[in-house]
Amino acid sequence: MMKNSAWRWVAFAVQLLIVLVVLAYVGKAAAGLWPEMRSLHWRLSPLLLVGALLAGIGTQALLVVGWRLALRLVGADIPWRGAITSQLLGQLAKYVPGKLLTLIGKGYLASRVGASESQAVLAMFVEAAAQVTTSLAVGAVYVVAVGAQERRFLPLAAVVVLLSIAALHPAVLPRAVGFALRLMGRRPVALHYQVRAVVPLAGCYLAFWGATGLGVWLLGRGLGLNAPLVPVIAVFCLSWAAGFLSFIFPGGLGVRETAFTTLLGVWVGQGAALSLALVSRGWMLALELLGALFVWILRLACRPEGPPTGAAEVPRADEPVE
Repeated sequence: MMKNSAWRWVAFAVQLLIVLVVLAYVGKAAAGLWPEMRSLHWRLSPLLLVGALLAGIGTQALLVVGWRLALRLVGADIPWRGAITSQLLGQLAKYVPGKLLTLIGKGYLASRVGASESQAVLAMFVEAAAQVTTSLAVGAVYVVAVGAQERRFLPLAAVVVLLSIAALHPAVLPRAVGFALRLMGRRPVALHYQVRAVVPLAGCYLAFWGATGLGVWLLGRGLGLNAPLVPVIAVFCLSWAAGFLSFIFPGGLGVRETAFTTLLGVWVGQGAALSLALVSRGWMLALELLGALFVWILRLACRPEGPPTGAAEVPRADEPVE
């Protein structure tokens, strides 16, 4: 037991060291691009920033819908309040090194509102698969845009889209989930569904990526960072997927920003791309904190009034005691 605990601390220390190295790299890049970033025409456009906020709130709502659809696909039909709580609180765990705590946190919260542990774990893998495959499919638009000049990239975009669609097929995804569970030391659980059950889930996350990219674009425009809309959406999807698949980085920290800057810099320059990458990270974190605040307010609003069930009522001083 002590040996396992020691290895966990060693693994955590290694992850933390790697994260610090990547953050130092991003900081060095930002310092090198600082003159270019300062020379940008920064300006505030309140109306566009309000639009970015509304788009961001929409993304959080779509995440809740997607999470509930993933749970229903594996047979767990939890109430909306439970889906809101488990999604908006569980997503904050991703900022701890490693992705396992995110799974444990969301799974625990979902199991408290009607889903079994096995259903919660399955739903998290289905959700992650849908998010990654749809983000790659949308990100293929970037490859198509580059392919307008380099046509050799067009077949690659087609392959990415086809693989993304195939990954959610009932003959593929259950096997991938079973393999992942075995790697985690868990017993595989049967997962059966029809193709039409995936369509609403995929559609939800496609809408999520569109709303997220729109929000980042509005945020940039609202700060004076002008960038083309379609490349912003596609680049954000690709950089998010890169950050998500880098398992040791909490929330893809550093990896997402590096990928975003490299890819979007083709259109707007490295300084503007890094600036937008950093402010979009702060925007997303603020939205996630707003989601947690919303859950707290929801709990206060739904708290039952009056004495707890089973509590004895104390008679008033002017009432006769029978």
